[in-house]
Amino acid sequence: MSTSALLALRESDAGLRIRVRPAMAVLAVALAAILIQSLWIPLDADVSWLITVCERLLDGDRLYIDVVEVNPPASVWLYLPSVWAAGRLGVRPEAMVAASFIAAAILSIGFTARLLRRLEDSRPNLTIPAIAFVLLVLPMALFAQREHLALILAVPSLAALALIAEGKRLSRSEALLAGAMAGLIIVIKPPFALAIAAPAVWCTLRRRTVVPILPSAAMATLVLAAYAIAFLTLEPAYFPWLHVFGRTYLRMHEVWWKLFCGGIVLFPAIALALAAILRPARIPPLAVAWALGAAGFCAAGLLQAKNYPNHGLPGGALALLAMFVLILLPNANSKRRWLVAEALLFLAIFEVRAATILPDMKLVSLIEGEAPPAPRIMELGSQLTTGHPATRLAGGEWVASRAGLFTAAGARFVGLDDPEVAAIYREDIRSFAIDVKRGRPDLILVDRAEKRWLMKEPEIRDAMSGFRPIAREGETELWLRR
Repeated sequence: MSTSALLALRESDAGLRIRVRPAMAVLAVALAAILIQSLWIPLDADVSWLITVCERLLDGDRLYIDVVEVNPPASVWLYLPSVWAAGRLGVRPEAMVAASFIAAAILSIGFTARLLRRLEDSRPNLTIPAIAFVLLVLPMALFAQREHLALILAVPSLAALALIAEGKRLSRSEALLAGAMAGLIIVIKPPFALAIAAPAVWCTLRRRTVVPILPSAAMATLVLAAYAIAFLTLEPAYFPWLHVFGRTYLRMHEVWWKLFCGGIVLFPAIALALAAILRPARIPPLAVAWALGAAGFCAAGLLQAKNYPNHGLPGGALALLAMFVLILLPNANSKRRWLVAEALLFLAIFEVRAATILPDMKLVSLIEGEAPPAPRIMELGSQLTTGHPATRLAGGEWVASRAGLFTAAGARFVGLDDPEVAAIYREDIRSFAIDVKRGRPDLILVDRAEKRWLMKEPEIRDAMSGFRPIAREGETELWLRR
């Protein structure tokens, strides 16, 4: 073999190692995610409830008629294919949902890696494992939440905008795929448009023309139009509820100082503020795109104003990635680089800890011990976490038409002086009594704090007269049918 051939072979072997090492890291992180989701942390309350809704629909119930979800249908449709496939394959829906999100994350990493190879200062060998950690391990109990999917879609779609901002071209397939991902992010939750709009405006201003992003923008618009048509055609029953939720549940909000001190704002703000310590000579477009995406998700979380842990996931994760790009810059000061790297490591640990939400397994054990096998379960209260995922973990069946008395709690928050809000409140109270009669639950999980005002309602007292309290775990009482 000639010397030139040996050199070429050696170079190809080196290139292969460069490509293989990140791939092995991604597979290792994916394995860690599988172990976490299968052996340690079950899917959280939101996902558990939406899986239950999907099962009800596949059994013949009608969305917003027989089973009521406060969110638009995209929140249900996202999980419907996985739950359907789980039924066909005879596996638990939770396993299929987790597997589908792991697969989506791996595909997202693959698309992002393709873009990173053409981006300046992206350091794919180091950045790709960091992305894998952020997409597969960082979410912990928030795994498979809608915000998790938005993060999976945002990482490559924002990297595509960074590539355009550098003056490079996307292939037609890359542009269309990035646009479809951006459209899906907005479909998941309309406020997430802020996470796409801010980087898109920056990219346009940097290039001084909108032309390079037009193919992606057109594809995103097509996705939104398709969703709107499906929404109007398949789920017209949602629109009467839109007014109800808008007057009650959507107006419930956390106080502002807690919002700004919570993870929605605090985690991304700390991460991005570390740039002032690092003082990079320049900021690569990839870091800018991810940082603006983080700011957009942060603003979306403030608009929702609920301060739920999942609302802070995408913003905090993208901020970590943006700063990771900066500490990899070749000309960064060594001492500052290590200081910021250590700070980011501690911040990532705090974000993981904040996302490590374990269900009350004592409540699950209590249900299994006190209720009959495969109990039919309802909840008296408005906390989603009271009945979910405990019902599914205990092998129970949720027989109520709603996850909880959300609109009644929202109406009390707004005030019952308004006759229209009072009517909404009465309808939600009445729905509980109807569900008890129709669903014939064996067990009702009662939120002790909310029992005080709910049991003042004659309809609630009448419905609960056929049950007796038998046990208590924390703030939840178990009432068994007499």
